[in-house]
Amino acid sequence: MAGTARTVKVIVTHPGRQHSHQAAMALQAAGMLGGYWAGVPAVEGQARWVPRSLRTRFARYASVPLDPELARWFPWAPALRRTGDALLPAGAAAWTDFAACRLFDRWVARGLGRPRADAVLACEISALETFRAAKRRGLATLLDAPSLHHAAQDRLHGTTDSPGLHCRITRVKDEEIALADHVVTVSELARQTYLAAGVAAEKVHAVPLGADLALFSPDGAGPQDGPLTFLYSGATIRRKGFDLLLAAFDRVAERRDARLRIVGPRGDLGHLLAGRDPAQVTFLGPQAQPELAAELRRADVLVLPSRNDSYGMVVPEALASGAPVLVSEMVGAKDLITVGKTGWIVPVDDIAALAERMAWCLDHPQEVRAMRGDCRRAAESATWPAYHRRFVELMRTVA
Repeated sequence: MAGTARTVKVIVTHPGRQHSHQAAMALQAAGMLGGYWAGVPAVEGQARWVPRSLRTRFARYASVPLDPELARWFPWAPALRRTGDALLPAGAAAWTDFAACRLFDRWVARGLGRPRADAVLACEISALETFRAAKRRGLATLLDAPSLHHAAQDRLHGTTDSPGLHCRITRVKDEEIALADHVVTVSELARQTYLAAGVAAEKVHAVPLGADLALFSPDGAGPQDGPLTFLYSGATIRRKGFDLLLAAFDRVAERRDARLRIVGPRGDLGHLLAGRDPAQVTFLGPQAQPELAAELRRADVLVLPSRNDSYGMVVPEALASGAPVLVSEMVGAKDLITVGKTGWIVPVDDIAALAERMAWCLDHPQEVRAMRGDCRRAAESATWPAYHRRFVELMRTVA
């Protein structure tokens, strides 16, 4: 009688979280999870011994339904980041962030000698030592690449890091790509930037992310009258095109009763909010997921004119909430948009095109508000269960 094929085991590692816990949950459901090692607590009880002063750092991370025997965490990475953010100027804090990723990477590498696994999935900047150790032990190396290739990032918006730090980061990223058996991106847009940089096509795979359609859902018919409201969700940074958004909004707001609401932390362009009429431009700051969901339900249009957004989680979240989306061509989740039916795509760095489309929305509020049903239906292909299926299918092929 033929033997039963062995199920491969994959260790998932990440110095923070991002979407790594979703990958871990997908593998666990398929019987393929060899371990989930992260920089933040994943399961109940892991943070009990952490000093109360540090617990707020982890409070926003909900527990994940994973086997506690498979979950490890390394609190020193986020603790080092917190120290840098709180005590150091931006330039020095960036070095601290890099150091935290490298420290986490070395911790994972040391641990690979103990568990039995077939592959390790590690996030960029924290995968180099992990991959070197994995190669010595015969494990497959899978690079979690949540961003565009660094060459595309440099071309699109440059960096705010010092030349020395930028050189170190790009060198680590290039070595990780060279050691990776496969690279996993979060969108076809991101995948294409790796191909453009010379990485072999058969080595790079796109697995689009998902959204929580239970949390992000329409509220009845949505806005029906009153001023049309644009919503921006993200840090107020150049990479996200925040300056482009404000410039475009200024062009249309001079002659129309428009509203712009901004959800997210202050970033390098936060100063551009100074002196604005709060009745027209409302800065809400960071919001928890339930509050963001409420904002999306109230919004007429989500605007995300990023210079570089490998995916853009808020895009499927907005569609699931019934809000059409206006994005740049450099937002990976643009693949969810049917132009004119669930949103619009404009050229990157084009203030005039962005303002023209915002003006059209203001001139046609009923047409915009009639798109809500199509938006919700468009999001149904971008759920977390759909991501789980795609991710496990890929892991069965490459791990």
